[in-house]
Amino acid sequence: MNKLKIILAIILVTIGVIGRFILVSYVGIPNLEIITALALIAGIYLGGVYAIIVPLSIIFFSDLIIGNNYIFIFTWTAFAFIGLAGLVCRKYRFQNSIPSTRDKIQNSFYLAIGSSVFFYLYTNFGWFLMSGMYEYSLSGLLRCYWMAIPFFRNNLIGNLIFVPVGIYVASKVFCGAKEKYFYFSTIKNEKRM
Repeated sequence: MNKLKIILAIILVTIGVIGRFILVSYVGIPNLEIITALALIAGIYLGGVYAIIVPLSIIFFSDLIIGNNYIFIFTWTAFAFIGLAGLVCRKYRFQNSIPSTRDKIQNSFYLAIGSSVFFYLYTNFGWFLMSGMYEYSLSGLLRCYWMAIPFFRNNLIGNLIFVPVGIYVASKVFCGAKEKYFYFSTIKNEKRM
């Protein structure tokens, strides 16, 4: 099972790096990203350390290509926290009982909205602290959040598309991969006997 999780994690990281590169370099809509969806998928379907390793790997490798700015500590940790949120959802919303496809999609919309709001509040607080663009006061903080609303809108729209679609596709792919893995493992073990 660990081999399967490693393979699936590598696939998620590859999709994330390529997807981020395409969205930044060719689409060019600020804050439209797929990392949130992939972080949640890693947390929900792979669990454990993959909830943090997958989003941080995507950011690290894609930053080597497209770069980042001085608030990278806030963006990196934001995606790690989002991956951890997926890990929590693994236990409570997606794994405890077997939810229907409709429930998974509905829950994924809640995750998309919650992740977007968290990312907006957390990373813009980082921008407020580190950019020097705003006065260090409550009015400066509120102005920072006000000016970032267009970025929040782009992030929310992207997450409302990528998170539900990603979770739906992942649920089909990961369940199918598990079944095939166990089938082939059983056949291998029977041949050894």
